[in-house]
Amino acid sequence: MLRLFVAIYPPTQTVRTLAAELQGIETDGCRRVPREQIHLTVLFLGSTRRQDLDRVCESVDRACAGLGAFSLAPHRLVTLPQRGPVRLIACETDAPPPLLEIRRRLALRLASRPRRDPADRFRPHLTLCRYRGRGSHPRLDRPVCVPAFAVREIVLVRSDLTPQGASHHRVHAATLAGNG
Repeated sequence: MLRLFVAIYPPTQTVRTLAAELQGIETDGCRRVPREQIHLTVLFLGSTRRQDLDRVCESVDRACAGLGAFSLAPHRLVTLPQRGPVRLIACETDAPPPLLEIRRRLALRLASRPRRDPADRFRPHLTLCRYRGRGSHPRLDRPVCVPAFAVREIVLVRSDLTPQGASHHRVHAATLAGNG
């Protein structure tokens, strides 16, 4: 079985700027996501049989077919989830129509358990750090000044869980048309 998700990876400069935005914020007990693993999860697929990998890659390609590159704008540092104990600090982004369309297409083709609860809606974000264990962590919601970046590809990623944390491996990428 492969643990898969579909993602957007921001450029290195965006990741550096996001790291700088965390300066001065209380992050005790929070493990920072390795910079090369900061991403926006378009759709988490979870456990997938290895023999289904070609079908999943085709689905990613089809979900991106006919769509052009687009811009994604980071706009707020927040703690998530909104309700219950804080588990992570993330940077929310806007939700441009091409992103929502790709997610819709992927969910139609690949989601094993579509979400039914409106409160559990898609909230585009880049996870920056995760809190270890349970505890009371301060809430965060503040604007950031991070330039929008072009999204030119959507990536299928395998995530391997280890005692040291997750490791990500690029499996397939679908290129979006145009310049964005």
